[in-house]
Amino acid sequence: MISSFSRHFVVLALALGLAGPAHSHLPGQPPHKMALLGDLQLESGAVVKDFKMTYVTHGTLNAAKDNTILFITGFAANHHLFDHVIGPGRPLDTNKYFIVCPDPLGASQTTYEHSTSPTSSGLKMKFPLYNSRDMVNSYFRLITESLGIPHLLAVTGVSGGGAQSVQFAVSYPQFMDGIFPVAGSAFWGTNVQFIVDLMKTAIESCKGWEGGNYDENPRHCAANALSTFASHFHSKEWWNQYLDTPEAFVHWRNTFGDYYLDIQDARDLYYQAGYGSRSWIGDTPGFNGDIKKTLGSITARTLFIYSPYDQFHMPRQIDAQVRMIPNSRALAIDSTAGHLFCCNADPNATRIMGGAIRSFLQELGTLRGAK
Repeated sequence: MISSFSRHFVVLALALGLAGPAHSHLPGQPPHKMALLGDLQLESGAVVKDFKMTYVTHGTLNAAKDNTILFITGFAANHHLFDHVIGPGRPLDTNKYFIVCPDPLGASQTTYEHSTSPTSSGLKMKFPLYNSRDMVNSYFRLITESLGIPHLLAVTGVSGGGAQSVQFAVSYPQFMDGIFPVAGSAFWGTNVQFIVDLMKTAIESCKGWEGGNYDENPRHCAANALSTFASHFHSKEWWNQYLDTPEAFVHWRNTFGDYYLDIQDARDLYYQAGYGSRSWIGDTPGFNGDIKKTLGSITARTLFIYSPYDQFHMPRQIDAQVRMIPNSRALAIDSTAGHLFCCNADPNATRIMGGAIRSFLQELGTLRGAK
């Protein structure tokens, strides 16, 4: 009989891709690439000089350049977050599609050279504040300027990346055929801002922070602060099932630390924590704060994939967006894995999600062919 501890290890191994560190490149994985995009103009008017963006690509761009899918990673994560659904015969089938997976503006992980951030730029706390529209604009420039792709088949993303996929469809409504946010949407749970503020306070009050002007990264500050999110990653039922012994918790903490909690730059994480409060989608220029008009402007077909147990994106919030976005619908996957159902914490949820993605992409292809 398999123990709860062993079951937890299996599920966590699937969630994190324990064949090798999620933040490194193993033999057979696509090479790490770097796009040099010059000056990046921010919505505030500030400019990030010599902006660079790291990314990987999977599959082959076809001759018509119309088979590209952009994947946007989640908060404080990297371009490997959706690897479990990318590959030959998988939902993001590399025999059919060209998948682009970038690291965001302000990327916070420390284990590899990544997109320009407060720390990597050398500006520290003088780095300009940015929001989700700035991040979306940087992805647009990567796709159009560096890769020379004029149109996307789809944009997707996990968690905060899902929110940015909705913003992408508002900012560049004719640039993609569809979007499918996974465990993410334009609306967040009412307690999320409180958690974000708590996380920032934890960093600010941590020994070694030095007002963000440190020379040596106080990674314990970032780890402790980011841990404030941990209880919301899964439902209470999931935690009770898989972390039912002290040994199971220690194993979870050590493993998750290696792949997420303990590999963050405190300063970059602090900036990322702040961008959400400056990123209300209704503030997109031209809409005067009218959220119905903002979401109603989306022309891309939209599929929200979510779990009713998700504590970050509630079913009522998904339903509200479906009512406002034309040609949109939602799929609820009943998984106690909650927010991280997206990331293989529940193999059955992964199977259902994969089937939905396959069908949605096939639908986009059919609609394109009918035009």
